Amino acid sequence: MTVTTPTGPSSAVDLSRLWGVRVVPGTYARHPGLVHEPRPRRLLELFAGTARWADRDLLVQGDRRLTHGEFQQAVPAAAALLREQGVQPGQHVLVLSYNRLEFPLVVWACWWLGAVPVLGNRWWGPEELQHALALAQPVLSVSDLPDPSPLAAHLPIESFSDPAAHRSPPAAHEPGSEDEPALVLFTSGSSGLPKGVVLSQRSVIANQHNLLRRSRRLPQDLDSDAQQAVTLVCTPLFHIGGVSNILTAVITGARLVLTEGRFDPAQVLELIERERVQTWGGVPTMAVRVLEHPDLGRRDLSSLRSWPLGGTPLPPSLLERMTTALPQLAERGLANTWGMTESGGFVTVAGNADLRERPGTVGRPYPCAELRIDQPDTGGVGEILLRSPTVMLGYLGVDDGTVDSEGWLRTGDLGHLDADGYLYLDGRSKDIVIRGGENIACASVEAALLAHPDVVEAAAFGVPHEELGEELVAVVRCRDGAAVTAEQLSRHLRDRLAYFAVPTQWEITQDPLPTLAGEKVDKRSLRAGFATGT
Repeated sequence: MTVTTPTGPSSAVDLSRLWGVRVVPGTYARHPGLVHEPRPRRLLELFAGTARWADRDLLVQGDRRLTHGEFQQAVPAAAALLREQGVQPGQHVLVLSYNRLEFPLVVWACWWLGAVPVLGNRWWGPEELQHALALAQPVLSVSDLPDPSPLAAHLPIESFSDPAAHRSPPAAHEPGSEDEPALVLFTSGSSGLPKGVVLSQRSVIANQHNLLRRSRRLPQDLDSDAQQAVTLVCTPLFHIGGVSNILTAVITGARLVLTEGRFDPAQVLELIERERVQTWGGVPTMAVRVLEHPDLGRRDLSSLRSWPLGGTPLPPSLLERMTTALPQLAERGLANTWGMTESGGFVTVAGNADLRERPGTVGRPYPCAELRIDQPDTGGVGEILLRSPTVMLGYLGVDDGTVDSEGWLRTGDLGHLDADGYLYLDGRSKDIVIRGGENIACASVEAALLAHPDVVEAAAFGVPHEELGEELVAVVRCRDGAAVTAEQLSRHLRDRLAYFAVPTQWEITQDPLPTLAGEKVDKRSLRAGFATGT
């Protein structure tokens, strides 16, 4: 298919020469790996072929709607607004906001200008935010908070509700390399405070190339007159999955429907019916709560064709509940995925047949992704290593060897591969709890607990939970004679950490915590004393 790109000269672009299907050996970030050939080389090339979607809605939230055409006109004007604040190519712009229509616009405006959007976690506590600001050193913050950074200029995100199209837009930035930084997101690492994950132009583009090729939605394969794809987004746009949703919608002419406020299963069901949503994904916690809601049988959900979930292996019982409630998903439409912020997005995917035939699998790798198991035990279980053009450049301000000189990312997840290359997860080597899809660094929780004047020792760990995947437990040793309650410690943590990092089960003691060889706390023995949550 030949189309015209709205971001460059009015010359025709053959999309098949932009989005190739060959996977070939290549070199990137100074190490070998697999790449698509041909491929887009800069993010603004992703606008190629999208003029045909101009009249379609791109973003919907409540009563507000923004078309593809309006969005593409607003991006250079929004970039001009950033330039007026002195933002230059390569500089960091903090974007700190709950989901709203302006969020994708600010991100794309940064890319137009050549700036690097730094997506903060809107659920952070004050200590986490200040740590992230010190790492990123943004020259500007764009937020729905009054002014999150006294060290940088600030624009309310509402300023981009009408970026004033009369502004003279700056020229679109031309990256010097595919490995030029394009995005910073944050993840909880085993060392505690958030780590800044730096993704390149290549990473962000390659993730889309993988996803679209596997789902047979490369731009040249799309029928301009076909029914519009509609996706419901409940997860935060500041997560890697949210960024991926934005890009896919722009490239494929889809509509993104954003929920308002906290996750509400009733709102999800209402939006699926009203907007005729075809795809809704999230974490298993969300699926359970939707399936249990009394409105499930009262809403017309016949439009829903795809319900992918990620974050943890899916239990067969949940898959059965999903297909019983929505029989149209039984043959195709269910999926389980695995990936992380450091990997630049999803790495594997398992479809309906895979989930039926290989219970517990998270699927096979996407194109260009290479997996191997490091130092497997007798059962083949070891740390999962990944090499892919989507992998991060590294952590902001830290060179800790997480990505080695050959490009292999140490994921911290334990797993094994079967004879056909399907991946199974067997735990995590890093001390991380995943509660409802959110990563919690146990070391960060323990450090915050130890900041309490009456706490002598602290151990945080996860136990299985039917809805959340895991819930967080804290065992705390207090000073002799101190009368500290779980509620007091919870309040102490709420002033320091995100709400989801506050434990939901507690044990408070004045006895020393058990240790292994007198050194590390024996969390395994502590964990055995706690029941599985429901």
